[in-house]
Amino acid sequence: MSCHDNLDLPLLSLGSDYKVEHYMLRLTCDIEQRYFSGDVYVFIKQVGSGSTLILDLKDLHIGAVEEVNANEEEVSTLLDSFDKRKSNELFMYWTSKKERQTLDPHFGSWCVKVENLQKKKAVLCFSYRTKPEGSSISWVLDDDGKCCCLTTGSLVNNRSLFPYQDAPTLMATWQLLLQVPDGFGAATTGDDRGFSTGMGIYFYTSMLLPLSTFALAIGKWKREEIPFHLELRTPDDRIIECRHPHYPCPFAQSDFGGPKIPCQVFYSNSCDPSLFKDYIPSSIEAIFHILGRHVVPKLDFVIMPSSVTCLGFASPGLILISPSILYGHSPMLARLGHEISHSWFGINIGPKNWNEEWISEGFATFMEDVVDLKMSKFSRRTELMELKAINRYQILKSDCQNVDPFLQSVSSLNSETNVVINGLHRDKTVSQIPYLKGYFFLVQLVKIVGLDPLLVALKCYIEHFHGCLITTTECVDFFCHQFQQKEEIRHQAQIWLYSSSLPEWKTEFSTINILDAQVTQHLEYWKRPRGSPPSFPFSQAMPDQVLALLDRLLELESKLIPAKSVRRLIDHYEPHLINADTYHRACELIVAQQCTRLLPMVREFLLQHPAMGAYLYGELVHTNRPRFQVVARETYLQLESKLDTNFKTIIRDLIF
Repeated sequence: MSCHDNLDLPLLSLGSDYKVEHYMLRLTCDIEQRYFSGDVYVFIKQVGSGSTLILDLKDLHIGAVEEVNANEEEVSTLLDSFDKRKSNELFMYWTSKKERQTLDPHFGSWCVKVENLQKKKAVLCFSYRTKPEGSSISWVLDDDGKCCCLTTGSLVNNRSLFPYQDAPTLMATWQLLLQVPDGFGAATTGDDRGFSTGMGIYFYTSMLLPLSTFALAIGKWKREEIPFHLELRTPDDRIIECRHPHYPCPFAQSDFGGPKIPCQVFYSNSCDPSLFKDYIPSSIEAIFHILGRHVVPKLDFVIMPSSVTCLGFASPGLILISPSILYGHSPMLARLGHEISHSWFGINIGPKNWNEEWISEGFATFMEDVVDLKMSKFSRRTELMELKAINRYQILKSDCQNVDPFLQSVSSLNSETNVVINGLHRDKTVSQIPYLKGYFFLVQLVKIVGLDPLLVALKCYIEHFHGCLITTTECVDFFCHQFQQKEEIRHQAQIWLYSSSLPEWKTEFSTINILDAQVTQHLEYWKRPRGSPPSFPFSQAMPDQVLALLDRLLELESKLIPAKSVRRLIDHYEPHLINADTYHRACELIVAQQCTRLLPMVREFLLQHPAMGAYLYGELVHTNRPRFQVVARETYLQLESKLDTNFKTIIRDLIF
């Protein structure tokens, strides 16, 4: 049930009598004026008894709608061949056809309908232009001050970029001819990196996917290959059964490529990608050895402007990463494992119902810690993974206290629905509840069956469900089939996935967790500081231990810690130099303890890491102290011209 019906995202195209099987997009980007214009050709097939095509959209100006003259056999010839669906010559043939019939569409605020279609298979062309208020595209300045645009995930998906059928089950292939201004480059979710023609850059995909997964990035960036230095491995010559609709599938052929996959990184002049380039191959190799063969043909990485409001955003073959991940002497590189894991969890296997996004995010969050564990040479890796879980539970507790209760259940008993419940609720852009409840379900499975057996089961899960959309029920049933502890697994699913409340989670360690014990020791010191403060002895665990310490200080019942103690603590651990996560938590402590003299550190954080600032803006305002509120307002006004429209709306509502 929705908390507000007008916050549900309608999936109107599920009521269409025609399904789009293939899209051809011909787009021109005017990056200075901030709009796209062009045409989208939809190749449709009748699936219902009526004669109406419905496409979802939001904030688009549709011009002409035409039916391209073609016989049904000609349309079938294209749709029956995945090779033809990626042909540039056939793209030019279809988009150059002159004989057309003008149609009379009907528009709503969320869709366009074309009625009284006569053929079972047809091709329609929609000429359109995007609007400045459309939220699917972020038009921002990069960190060199140059214009760029990106699709970074919107509550309305891609509906403000082009009209399409926006529902998880309405999957299709696409081709794109993209014109960009001179000197600009582009990266997309296509099967390859695209090639220049006389009329633009041409991209395509042969993977059947929801069009919500389409993404692009356009800017004046440098581009470098990411080299792999890996030993040759024995090919995997198994042919694995496919249960998905037909398309050229990597599981239907032998795998000779191994962990190596074409990778490149796009970045601005002010960014140093060297650390990033060193980490990526090792991360990909670790994930490959756990989950098996690659399910996308390439991986492009774009280091986004710092003003874009997310830390990472994964699409098929294209991953956008915030420079905040690279900040500090112990940067948050593990987050890359999360985004890379989405190729398997979320892209190759996705939720049949978008109300169940834990199926993507819970697995990716779990893999983030597992990959970090597998890559580490730290002797206390298991203890470190337990400490990370403790830190994540603190975040989950905070989210459950601050996020609308209607958003706290992550699974649906109804696998088919014509809306995404609360899909337009602004809390969805900041809540980590689907990530963390899904993560803790898998953490509980580790307690029940052990980590290594669960990782073996995850590879089987990938091979079984690859290319499919699934439900929570199917996911839980799979693990019950894999392991004997069926009742325990179903009990944990009920607690973490079907309940809307915050489950109790007890940190029951099999042995004493030295890392956690050290955090407790440090906490006791800072409650009553005497003498010299202690230090954390393990550099590999120190970032997570400092994070845990700051979380526990924020949880103290006696809220007021002397400002002098907060200053000493920051001077001692230097959380603002470790990574952006510890820096953020230190700023939370400064605001919570109302340490006026340390406000310059909060201001500097908001300027350096605007993508992570939404919560801090709210906390500054809620102190009801004028100097804190001034910091929020002045910092926002200093950044306003750099921020994307969606983020500006959120922050303005918080502070003005």
